[in-house]
Order: sequence, then structure tokens, then C-alpha cells
Amino acid sequence: MSNVIATDAQAPEITSGLVELFQITLPNGSTLYFHPGLDADLTDVRFRDKTLPTNPVLAGNFIVGDSYTIKTTGPSGSSTHYPSIGAANNNVGTIFTATGVGSGLGLATPNDCTIRDYEPLPMMIDGLDISSDGASNRPSLTIANVGTLLSSQLEGFKNDDLVGQRLVRRQTLEKYLHGNSGDASPPIEFRTQEYIIDRIASEDGISVTFEVATPFDLENVKLPRRVVVGKFCSWKYQGHDSGKGGGCTWKANSSYSYKGTDGNVYSHTAYFDFDDRPLVLLSTLASITSYSSSTAYTEENYTYNLIGSAVSTGSFVQGKTYVITSSGNTIWAGIGALANSAGTIFTAISSGTNGQTGTATEIEIYLCILASTGNTPSITSAYWKQAHIWTEYSSSVSYGKNAYVRFSGTVWRSLHSTNTNNSPEPGGHWEQSDICGKLLNSCKIRYGVIPVVRNSANQNPMGKTNGAARLPFGSFPGTLKY
Repeated sequence: MSNVIATDAQAPEITSGLVELFQITLPNGSTLYFHPGLDADLTDVRFRDKTLPTNPVLAGNFIVGDSYTIKTTGPSGSSTHYPSIGAANNNVGTIFTATGVGSGLGLATPNDCTIRDYEPLPMMIDGLDISSDGASNRPSLTIANVGTLLSSQLEGFKNDDLVGQRLVRRQTLEKYLHGNSGDASPPIEFRTQEYIIDRIASEDGISVTFEVATPFDLENVKLPRRVVVGKFCSWKYQGHDSGKGGGCTWKANSSYSYKGTDGNVYSHTAYFDFDDRPLVLLSTLASITSYSSSTAYTEENYTYNLIGSAVSTGSFVQGKTYVITSSGNTIWAGIGALANSAGTIFTAISSGTNGQTGTATEIEIYLCILASTGNTPSITSAYWKQAHIWTEYSSSVSYGKNAYVRFSGTVWRSLHSTNTNNSPEPGGHWEQSDICGKLLNSCKIRYGVIPVVRNSANQNPMGKTNGAARLPFGSFPGTLKY
């Protein structure tokens, strides 16, 4: 921290406003520069880097008022005439203060720190208390997440890509910003604080909050940056196929190939949610029937439980799954069913029309994961795993809360009712459901997946897995649960 700014801070009255600046490093190595705004002024502010740049500057890019040392004048015919922009001569090694941006192909080494533009973005950091004992504090950085306010700044990266990246917090007084009377090189500022973004603490359509840690306070981080203590996979889900690195080679669209008993290779997709529940296509469940205690079920069987009594048309709840018990004169296609016959399973996209005579009963769908007879399906049963059904996304359909759709190669869950014409993406309308639980079983059910029907494409997963399947090298154990 500069002695000058320390003197300012100790004065009876500080006449210049405090300015907070943030630098966030992206996975590709580039840096974003933000400030939370100066009172009502939401324009960019300019402030210098702490250290001198190492690369020379090409003529045409000199900053008026900054100091440079001539390195080259450039080739004949495209040389830079340094005396015209403040130099005493054209000699290599001459120090000058630029009076213009220059022209030609001459190079000069900066003697002043680079000036950066910090863009305004609503953000705040709290939890900065410093204690002499106990664990280090974990500050929270909250950034506005309305619309594309943040995502438009991230150069194609998502919020969770910022985990593990460096955050720098700088503080100075307004008078020391570039363009003001106190501008200096190196800049006058308070002590810089550096953190590592450790996890996303919360995220919604209004804001995203990151928990940050000091670089020496990252739990279990040791050289060479891998410690064998945890039960969670450390690889980023689908990271290899999506170009974000890591050892998880599961395809970004969750596709896989399986060799059938007829010798042919068939393509399938297998989606699972955070709790390892299968997410299956509605149209593939046309032949399943209600659970019967007298039926011997195997790991190839899907079934459903009836929840409550039959409901009349006009009383269906959007997003819930039903089976038609009586077709009546109801137009079932308008409610989400693929057929009008009794026994058809559907996810309601509307409540239906009052006065029509069809009825349906709410159901829960289950996959048998351990062959048995007489064990009623439930979410706590060791013999069954609950499944959710999805349909292809359509912008013309009004989706209810908890409706599942496939869009851009993955499955999404609607977060509210009357969700219409909102393309699935992270934010306030949808959340991605095909995500990894980061446990060993989450890996096993994907890499060991077996289709229910082996000699046909696009089949649902069975309730058992291939025990001989190989998991990605180095997946377990890990240290962080992301």
C-alpha cells in the first residue's frame, strides 16, 4: 500500500471517494475488468496496472502523456518519426513523453503501467472480516445475473466455469484514477486482495453469488494439486467432449453405442439427474403397465404407481405425469398425450377443458434396479429407482413446473408454470437436469449403461449396469463436489 494513500486514509476528512475495482481471470487466460459504479455514474473508469508491461508498444498505440523508451524506429519506408510525438531524437534508448499516438512500425518500451478500462457491473463483496485465529473467512462475491448482463461479459463461458479462477480486488481513491489529478505510475492504491473463486454459493435469475477463498486456504489443495482423500469425482462433467478439459469423456449429448446380440452396433442416449434417476423419453413408455404385487419384475422393467384417484379433464396440473383411465370425449393431444386411449401416459401441458368427460390418474414412474416380487415401488425402496419422462422442447408449448424437455442435446426441468417460448438455458426459467451426482455410482450408471432392448436403437437404460465397464482414469477419489 502506498504511503501517500495511507496518509489520505489517516486524514480527519477524506475528500475523495473510495473506488472498488475487480479483475476476474477467465479459463482462457484473459482478464475481465469491472467496477460496481461510482454513485450515479455508470461509465467506464480507467486505472493503471500495478506492474510495468514487458512487451513493447507499436507506434499508433502510444498513450498521450505516458513515458516510453525507443526500441526500434521501424523499417525504411514505414519508420516512426519520434521527434514529432515528443522525443528529442530518433535514437534507440531515448526516453520521451508521448504527445501523440504515433505512426509507422516503430516500437517503444513503456515506462508507465498499462491503463485498463473497468466496465460498470452491479456487484458487491462482503464477509471480508480478518481474524487472528480460527479458520480464514470465506468472502462472498455477488454479481447481477439479470438477463444477459453477466453472461454477455464471459466470452462464451458459463458461471460455473469461473470456479477455480482468480479474483483480484483493488481499492483506490477517485482522485488517483487515470485522468484525474492524482494519476501516477505505478498507481496509488490500497493493498490488493487476491482470491480464488471456490464455488457457486447460490444462483438465480437476479444474481449469482460466488464463495471465494484466499489462495492459501483452498481445502485439500497440495502440490502437485491432487490429493487422494475424497469420495467425489474431481472431473468436470462432460468436460472432455465440451472442450473444457478434464478426464470425464462422457459425451456432451449423453450418447453412447452398444453392440447388440445380433452383432450390430446401435446408438442410444442415457440421461440421469443429480440423484442418478433416469430421464427417459415419453414415447418409449407406451407399453408399461401399473405395478402389480404378483408380477416378478426384473432390471429390464419400468412400471408406475397410481397416486390418488382419477382426475377429471380441467383439473390436471401442468408438469405432472398422468395415465389416461377413461378417454371420454377429451381431446388428449391438447393436454400432452400422444394417443386418446386408456393407459396412455403423458405429462400435462394444460389443465384441460372443463366439461369434457375424460379422466386420468397421476402416476410416478419407476425402474426396477433389483429383481423382486411384491416390493412396492417408492423413492426409498432398494428395489426401485424413480424415473422422470421428457419430451422434445417446443416453443409453442406452455410447460408447467417440473416438466422435463430435451433441448440442445440435454434434458432440462421447468422451474415455473406457464413456461412458454423461453428456450432452455441456465437462468430463471429452466435448470439442466442431466447433471452428474459426482459419486462413483453416477459414473458407473453412465459408463456401464445397458439398453433395455439390445437390438434396437434409442432405448431406455436398464436397472443394472455392466460391471466390467471401465471408468475414466483418475476419476476417484477426488476433492471437490462440483
